[in-house]
Amino acid sequence: MLLASIIIHAARPIRRERSAASIYHLLQGKRSAQTLQDAHMYGLTHLFGIYPKLPRQLFDQVVENILQDGQSKEPERDRLPYFKGMQYQMQTESFLHRLLLLIQLLSNDAREEKHYIPVTDSPAVQHWIKQWYRQEQHRINDWRTGIHSELASLLGRLPDFQADIFVDRLTGYQHIGLTTGQLASKYKVHETDILLYQTSTVHHLLHHTESEAAAFPHLAALMNKQEQQTSSITSTAQKTRMMLERGLTLDQIAAVRGLTENTIKDHIVEMTWLDGEKLASRFLSATDCNIILECAAKADTNKLKQIHALLEGKYDYFQIRLALALRKKQGVKA
Repeated sequence: MLLASIIIHAARPIRRERSAASIYHLLQGKRSAQTLQDAHMYGLTHLFGIYPKLPRQLFDQVVENILQDGQSKEPERDRLPYFKGMQYQMQTESFLHRLLLLIQLLSNDAREEKHYIPVTDSPAVQHWIKQWYRQEQHRINDWRTGIHSELASLLGRLPDFQADIFVDRLTGYQHIGLTTGQLASKYKVHETDILLYQTSTVHHLLHHTESEAAAFPHLAALMNKQEQQTSSITSTAQKTRMMLERGLTLDQIAAVRGLTENTIKDHIVEMTWLDGEKLASRFLSATDCNIILECAAKADTNKLKQIHALLEGKYDYFQIRLALALRKKQGVKA
């Protein structure tokens, strides 16, 4: 089961420093300070948010099965496919549904069929496609050729098994794509695995479309550039950043926003993971940062309590978290 392999993969760098719940929140993409910190600290940003609707009961059952079976490594047939969760978490669903509905439209238009049930009932996606059609209907033949060519190229870079799952999902003229359950039955895998392979395929498409936009202009047009640019940092942390840039102190920001000072510190740590030294230097010197990191390295731990004790309380937890966030190479490979 692919989900089991992913959990084992995530548990390896975390070891005994976090509970199983931390992996659950990671896969769900919980945008809390702790989960964001874990994703960066343990080199697991690629798995962040890859299964936002993961049922807790299913997760717990898979973890229990792993423990009962004594599994310690990823099964050979379930080597992890490509994921880039943190980068594309906010794009995955909208890009997929735009693509699915566009393919349905292009297929039906080729046969001059105007009446069909949209493959997605998302008002936002349907609105986007309607706007696209008003602007691009005069080039619809170019789009049909372009989308087919670009998808054939990118899906051809995937394992046949994974590409076939994606193609079988597509709906077109007088053809209804297979449901998740039907795909699971056809390919003899768990329904959860179908969803994970689908997410992996979308991340693969997004990555190459973004990095090779000139080669894949039609797929690139389906991306939400604004959403991509603002997805890395939580909105509440962004508000804290703006107030810090205006020169407000931690206690002033906490008072204005009606939050605790610890919450404001959480925001600063979150931004430090993403932006490095820009903010952290205001609260931690380079010398102190090195002392903390040397201690963590010698003890081979990321546990705040252990590092705090080894340094005999010289540095508070906020400073230790900042130092860990500033560590450029975590020493943990995904």
